[in-house]
Amino acid sequence: DDDDDDDDDDDDSAEDNTVNEEMKQQNVIGSSTMVTYDKTQPKQKVFISFSRTELRSGFIRHLLGALTRKGVSFYIEGDEWRGEDLGSLSFKRIEESMIALVIFSSRYTESAWCLDELVKIKELMDESKLVAVPLFYMVEPSQIKELEGEFGDSFRDLCSMNRESRVIKWMEALESVASKKGIYLKEQGSESEIVYLTVMEVLKIILQREKEIPSLFPSAEKGKSTELPSGKGEKHETYLHKYPLFGMEQRMEQLRKKLEFDCDDTRIIGVVGMPGIGKTTLAMMLYEEWKYRFIRSASLLGIRKMSEACGSVRLQETLWEHLLEGNFPVTGDQTMHESMLAELRKNKIFVVLDDVSDKHQLMSLLGRDWIKEGSMIVITTCDKSLVEGFVDDTYVVPKLNDREAFRLFSYHAFGEHIHSRGGTFLTLSRMFVDYAEGHPLALKLLGSELYGKDEAYWASKLETITESSSVMFQDDWRLFTDQLNEKQKDVFLDIVCFFKSEDEYFVRSLLDSGDPDSTDAVSEVKDLVNKFLIRFADGRVEMNVPLCTFSKDLASPRWLRLWNYEDIISELKQKSDANNVRGIFLDMSKLTTSMWLEPLTFINMRNLRYMKIYDSCCPRQCEADCKFNCPEGFKFPLEEVRYLHWLKFPLKELPVDFRPENLVDLSLPYSNITQVWEGEKDTPRLKWVDLSYSSELLDLSALSKAENLQRLNLEGCTSLKQLPAEIQNMKSLVCLNLRGCISLWSLPKMNLISLQTLILSDCSNLDEFELISESIEFLHLDGTAIKRLPPAIQKLQRLVVLNLKNCKRLRCLPNSLGNLKALEKLILSGCSRLANLPDVRNSLRHLQVLLFDGTGAKEMPSTSCFTVSEGTASADMFLQPQGSHCSVREWPCGVSRVSSLRHLCLSRSDFVSLQPDIWKLYNLKWLDVKYCENLIYVPLLPPRLQYFDAHGCVSLERVANPIAFPVLSDQIHATFNFSNCKNLDQDAKDDIVSYTQWRSQLVLDELTRYNGGLVFDVLIGTCVPGWEVPAWFSHRAAGSVLKRKLHLHWSDNKFTGIGLSAVIVFDGNRNQGNRVVVKCNCEFKNEDGSTYIRFSRTVGGWSEPSSTRRNIMSSHVLVGFTSRIGINKISDEYDDEKCVCTEAIIKFEVTDGVEEIKGCEVVKCGFTLVYAPEERFENISGTEANTQKSGQDNSWILSY
Repeated sequence: DDDDDDDDDDDDSAEDNTVNEEMKQQNVIGSSTMVTYDKTQPKQKVFISFSRTELRSGFIRHLLGALTRKGVSFYIEGDEWRGEDLGSLSFKRIEESMIALVIFSSRYTESAWCLDELVKIKELMDESKLVAVPLFYMVEPSQIKELEGEFGDSFRDLCSMNRESRVIKWMEALESVASKKGIYLKEQGSESEIVYLTVMEVLKIILQREKEIPSLFPSAEKGKSTELPSGKGEKHETYLHKYPLFGMEQRMEQLRKKLEFDCDDTRIIGVVGMPGIGKTTLAMMLYEEWKYRFIRSASLLGIRKMSEACGSVRLQETLWEHLLEGNFPVTGDQTMHESMLAELRKNKIFVVLDDVSDKHQLMSLLGRDWIKEGSMIVITTCDKSLVEGFVDDTYVVPKLNDREAFRLFSYHAFGEHIHSRGGTFLTLSRMFVDYAEGHPLALKLLGSELYGKDEAYWASKLETITESSSVMFQDDWRLFTDQLNEKQKDVFLDIVCFFKSEDEYFVRSLLDSGDPDSTDAVSEVKDLVNKFLIRFADGRVEMNVPLCTFSKDLASPRWLRLWNYEDIISELKQKSDANNVRGIFLDMSKLTTSMWLEPLTFINMRNLRYMKIYDSCCPRQCEADCKFNCPEGFKFPLEEVRYLHWLKFPLKELPVDFRPENLVDLSLPYSNITQVWEGEKDTPRLKWVDLSYSSELLDLSALSKAENLQRLNLEGCTSLKQLPAEIQNMKSLVCLNLRGCISLWSLPKMNLISLQTLILSDCSNLDEFELISESIEFLHLDGTAIKRLPPAIQKLQRLVVLNLKNCKRLRCLPNSLGNLKALEKLILSGCSRLANLPDVRNSLRHLQVLLFDGTGAKEMPSTSCFTVSEGTASADMFLQPQGSHCSVREWPCGVSRVSSLRHLCLSRSDFVSLQPDIWKLYNLKWLDVKYCENLIYVPLLPPRLQYFDAHGCVSLERVANPIAFPVLSDQIHATFNFSNCKNLDQDAKDDIVSYTQWRSQLVLDELTRYNGGLVFDVLIGTCVPGWEVPAWFSHRAAGSVLKRKLHLHWSDNKFTGIGLSAVIVFDGNRNQGNRVVVKCNCEFKNEDGSTYIRFSRTVGGWSEPSSTRRNIMSSHVLVGFTSRIGINKISDEYDDEKCVCTEAIIKFEVTDGVEEIKGCEVVKCGFTLVYAPEERFENISGTEANTQKSGQDNSWILSY
């Protein structure tokens, strides 16, 4: 079938012979730059497949010459092949080669010979016996794979003359090889550059295949050291060849994607992370992998130290020397300088700039516009702010995951003995790995220190590891702080010693030089974040634990930061370094005896910034005697103090010489003060004041100049009668807490423009509420003596929470309540004189929580308060059972999404019934009607209801059938509790249990059909008074344990879930407590007695607040359903479709969540298997549902 015999015209023979002869001569003579990678040359290295008619001279001549000069032998079709069996010889040469270089050009598919070669190349490539490198010579990969243009036309012409089987193999080979990462030569591209890149790629593959370069994850022997070239003439010792590098391949792939090596644009990527995280190692691994693809490449390591030693000008000269292979003359000649720039601009470069510490370094290295488009530059730094705005993208090197960290630690801790260690060593290893928090340097140092030590040493080290770091670590860890200036170092050590895990804004307010509320202010804290020494996590300042331990040891020679109580006591007594004390944090729970402070104890602590006297065991220090006594008072001339916390401050006021100009946070809880200090003092930085439970506090006028105060906590200041008028000056006050100020009888007239939270809870003498801010969002008036709310309440357009709980004298609410458009939570519990809500029809549409329990209302509030009549139709569907049928209908117009109410508490009310249109509360999820002792009937409930509790509704007789129309594919879990509803008639009980059964089937089917994810608890559960497990449960037994043999194919693909039921009885003489949980433990065993399925589920129960205890007066039936999803097999040996003999063992128990409840007994139990119907529900409209018994096990199914 070959049609390419005419390819070798007589006119071309001479030129071909010239090429071949030239190659022979070059192979004999060699080159002074030849690199011999395999001296014995057991096989040829490269087979070149190309179109002779298109590329026999020019490009091929240059390529072969370059390969020859590098000592790489090759096979190329030539005249010496003629006269032999061309196909067999060609295939033999391919088999002998290590690399196949396939040069795709527009006329490649004119030759069946080339395509047969390509098929052979694919076969060997699939067997991993050959590496294929595609080179796209003025064609695009898509043209090859899609057979487009001249390339495709030639292929189709050739196909018409060949067998289909042969054509299919050609197409598969083209698709496979063209999909490999290759080298591209475009029409305007440089052939010389492509030749160079091709040869470098070939050399790289040869080196990797012949293992001249170790793999990226070598299993090197412990202690061996290999050095890696860094640019020209320099060496850099790295992990590349010294240790295994766990987890680096994933990071390499992530970094490759950011560099986009196939992109034609210049890419500059910053590789950032904390010291020791692996930035340099990662960058150098990438450099070693990719440098062969660039004509010019260089790695400049240790730039920070180099810059300190030589200056920034020398940096660029060094980089250029490396890129130009030492041919850069260090001269001031401008002409020569420009010629070097021109030379550099000719070729793309790949450069690694390691450990950059200053932006000026980057400007010196990369400035002056000498980088050719398409170059790749990687910058590693410990400070991500240096590369912001300078790079195209940033890669933050992540910490090691648990598995990677454990492997790295184990390598250094056990060496070759890793597999012989277990037991205690394994447990201790996990603890050390957890401590290191995935930091490679910490893991290496810890493992190295523990190498060869016994268990006793390991255990001892673990006990002290957070207290001090080993001396051998000092040099390695010091690089973390060497990068900091003095201010940054001070702030860093303040965080380490005193403020780790504190609120971010709070720490910045205390420690930063600038104002944290200003976006362009100096922030040492943010500088530390940029340097990866600390991090913000969930709004708090966190840091690496090993770094914290080391840094405490490092501290600062200039300042004393005291947190050890023995050091503090010593310093307070001796006062030897008082002027150097920067912080004191004294935990009084550590003191065994009381301390007596002398008047001059603090006289020389002029630089004290942070002082905290506290008790970690009891924050209130309830002991009668204070452990800090100062009967004569003391001098307190603190000028720099920013943070002053003193639990049970012993004086009546802060000393006269105290200067609060720099004070940010003042906390004196449970103190003896009557006023903060005498007179008025400037407090421009003061933001937080806590004087809570200072029961003798009378006057706050000392704070009249605290204009930037944000939070003022006066909770429990029982002697405080009024607030000073000067509080009006606190324009920044956001939160004012006056809870429990029982002597407070009124508020001054003022407008605190920033106030968002006002707490007046339990101010029992406050009988009138005056509006002191229109910005309030959270207003707590619970436990006050108010009789009404002022009409001005309507001005609170931002009010979200209004708490009026236990306002016993409150008789009514104003109609203007309906103007509170933002109100989401209204608490009226215990307002015993409140008859009902005002007529606020259609107004409280955003209300989500209404607690109306314990009020004087005789009927439930109208649902019109929470819904509006206008609206569009809902797209949600609900199911309405009608006898044995189930109609699917749209939810009525105007109801969807017009009610925001989510939580409604009506417990302990005198209602006879709920509002008949309560179902209109479309989004209601939680409804509590406990102890509504007059409630007789429960109407149709809202469709999204997830929790309904009617415990103790002793008059309840009937419920709607169905009790709700569930919305399909909405919530999963739901609970309906009717415990102690002793008058509930049997029909109502049956309706409730049947509804649970029916709704469970819907949800189970939805979960199975749409693979709804793991479900670890019951989907639907209910509790009703009763003595029998429902009759439709196929397996029932007396007692708390049930054992049954299941049919052989019980777990086929129609199995969707399990129904569980228990009958419980309490000892009538016992108070059952506030938490009851009915659980079951399930085991499924095969015929040899081994367990292959085991799981636990909560069938039902309840949980009350700690002060409430619920009594159960009779036996109760609990029913729950759980999905098959999440019922995991212990062994995968058993197929669902296999014929499996199975015994189910179900054990029920009643606990309080921790231990079994004595006096409670499971007297009956049951379970049933649930199966999907034969035909799944596909078309909602016009379908039916009915319950029927299945043929086996009487397990019920729901058919549509």
